[in-house]
Amino acid sequence: MKSKKILVLFVFFIFTVSTQAAHQKLLFVTEHSPPYQFLSQSNDVEGFAAKVIQAALELTPYQYEISIYPWSRSFFMAKDQKNTCVFLMSRDEEREEHFQWVAPILTTNDYFIGLSARTDINITNIEDVKKYNVAVLKEDRTYYELIKRGFVENKNLYVINNNTSMLKLLTTRKTIDFILADTINVKYRAMFNDIDYALFKTYFKLTETPIELYLACSLQTPKEAVQKLSQAISTIKENGTYDKILNEWQ
Repeated sequence: MKSKKILVLFVFFIFTVSTQAAHQKLLFVTEHSPPYQFLSQSNDVEGFAAKVIQAALELTPYQYEISIYPWSRSFFMAKDQKNTCVFLMSRDEEREEHFQWVAPILTTNDYFIGLSARTDINITNIEDVKKYNVAVLKEDRTYYELIKRGFVENKNLYVINNNTSMLKLLTTRKTIDFILADTINVKYRAMFNDIDYALFKTYFKLTETPIELYLACSLQTPKEAVQKLSQAISTIKENGTYDKILNEWQ
């Protein structure tokens, strides 16, 4: 009789935990950054990274919502709010202790990109770049990377809050010489803003080693949820789902 009671209690515990997980809602925040994530005409979040996150979530018991905000808002929401995660974010020393790092979603490279019509630009190293003005996104990895390399705000570093205006800055502001972004992102941004991609040129690569961009969650998000998300992403990478999504968006 005692063993039956223990079994009933155990089953009840498992049921309760599963029910709580099923009713636990997770918020995923990100920025507008095609082709990785963007709002479609029907206001659905589309893109490669968004589809990877959604595919992984289908293997978990969690309800979820994916929302797009300016990067700085998404960053601080995921840093300070419970049950909140952010993508795509580089993992570095300054951010390490403020998040739970779920898994890398993709790798990228950052390039200094300017107007192809410029004939006055001559750079061979990062010190040469410091002679020009570079626009970067607030709280973005590119901002912190350039600060570490000796760039100074309001001197050769121009900080913006919304990356949708980056390409327009290059074409309309003569005081901005470069933006810092990956070439795939720039190509899609040009398409979304109806700007000719041929107007832009890649001048210099920031780092030789590709940068891994992660899904990360706030410290207030349950560790069990983080573990389930990590396991789910590993599963879709192993079973071919990740590669299928990648091929669809290349």
